[in-house]
Amino acid sequence: MTSPIRLASLLFLSGFAAAGLPAAPADPSWGKAADNKILAQTLVNDVLAHHSELIILGIHSVAPGTKDETLIACNLDRIGKKDDDDDIAVATEGKMILAPNLKESNKFEVQLPLLDAQGRVVGSTGFVFHYHAGQDVVKLLQRALAIRADLATRIADHAALFQVAP
Repeated sequence: MTSPIRLASLLFLSGFAAAGLPAAPADPSWGKAADNKILAQTLVNDVLAHHSELIILGIHSVAPGTKDETLIACNLDRIGKKDDDDDIAVATEGKMILAPNLKESNKFEVQLPLLDAQGRVVGSTGFVFHYHAGQDVVKLLQRALAIRADLATRIADHAALFQVAP
């Protein structure tokens, strides 16, 4: 278990990392969430319908036939947006990122590796929770971990993320 001092250090450092990231401008090549018909998008839509504490949920992975990790499912119209270094580190190095949003103090972000039903890393996931100053961020992490565990039971393997949803 992470000590409170270690957790505070992680939050502090991740806050600095988030401070240096400018908001991504809209790109006409990004797809719309409503047009995204893969299992990963169905999972995002289902989780958001059942978890009012979430504002945004994004799933990142490497699509078959490509080499870059991108946003493959989200409730924002950024499908296909190439991942930044933090997103890639979560998927490839197993890092967890916990950070309050420095521009919008009512949001708290948790990024975790995304797992399939066998516990293999198949990408990363980003949760943005409703937040208020002083809220217990360990509880937000626990919530994200629980949602991720539920997602894993519904992902047979990496390829399943990209299957056309029924």
